[in-house]
Amino acid sequence: MLTALFTVAAASALSWFPAFNAASFEDYPLLWAGHQISYGTKNIPFRGEVVTRMDSLVLAHVKMDGSKLIISQTACAVRFDEVAGIRVHMDASALPRTRMSFALQPDGETFLAKSVVSWAEQDIDGDGNPGMTIGVEAAVCAGDLYVANRSRTRAEGHFDPKYFRGNAKVKVEQQVLGSKGGCLGVVARDTQEVVSGPFAYVNVPAGTTCETLIRSGWPVDAES
Repeated sequence: MLTALFTVAAASALSWFPAFNAASFEDYPLLWAGHQISYGTKNIPFRGEVVTRMDSLVLAHVKMDGSKLIISQTACAVRFDEVAGIRVHMDASALPRTRMSFALQPDGETFLAKSVVSWAEQDIDGDGNPGMTIGVEAAVCAGDLYVANRSRTRAEGHFDPKYFRGNAKVKVEQQVLGSKGGCLGVVARDTQEVVSGPFAYVNVPAGTTCETLIRSGWPVDAES
């Protein structure tokens, strides 16, 4: 499902923010708003193969740890495009907080991260059902799915004076733990798929929250 991505060039970042030098960087984590787009494909009965899209909006704190940057971030929203008349939604605030490490590659320009986000049968959204609850709205088959997830991400990107931008590829393994709605219980299946797409992050003021950003308009677009 949700994958969390961030890249940064350490030396450039430290010089870009005059309020933070190498000695004080760890004491004042930087706050960033991020946007990731994940494109995939699914086979829909009577429709054939269709393109899917998921948009993830996150807030990330960043700090230096030696030669690495440690990213700790929280999901603000996860939005799924409607596909073949089916709408999907979830409680993004219940997704696990993620912590990742990004390393500069030998070319001196590219930053690379490999990360895993997963949960099993534990009730991570606290609604009394196993795993994460995914709401499904459709004219014929609607209800809730309870799913476990394991997402493995490989992301790489570059720094420029205003943004961190790059691309990510994610292998998503999803296991159906149960359902509410008779139709979903029949048609839902465990899945494995690969999705990919661009991501971008931009610095935001300290004290910024998911709610304030969503109300005012998200400050970064991964495709712009």
